[in-house]
Amino acid sequence: MSSKLFLFGLLCVVLAAAQEPKERAEILTEKAFVRANGYDFEFKTSDGVSRKEQANLITVGDHQGIGVSGSYSYTAPDGQQYEVNFTADDKGFRPEIRVVPQNPQ
Repeated sequence: MSSKLFLFGLLCVVLAAAQEPKERAEILTEKAFVRANGYDFEFKTSDGVSRKEQANLITVGDHQGIGVSGSYSYTAPDGQQYEVNFTADDKGFRPEIRVVPQNPQ
């Protein structure tokens, strides 16, 4: 039994080593602004990832918190580009996910 476990572990190591190393993404654009009642930021990277977010203080009953809304997009390993628009506040995290249509070539 232990030789099977060893062979399985060795196979996992070989498969992991065979994976192509990913290039390190670089930040192409970046903006950030902190306000007394929240923040805003956005960035884009060389690997196609982008994110934009806005946050504001909110009051719910006797408690203060922060409400956040924004979006991010990325290309998944399957080659599809995904875009996620979201809101996160006292009602929870509410994402809306969309697959960006590919342009036929």
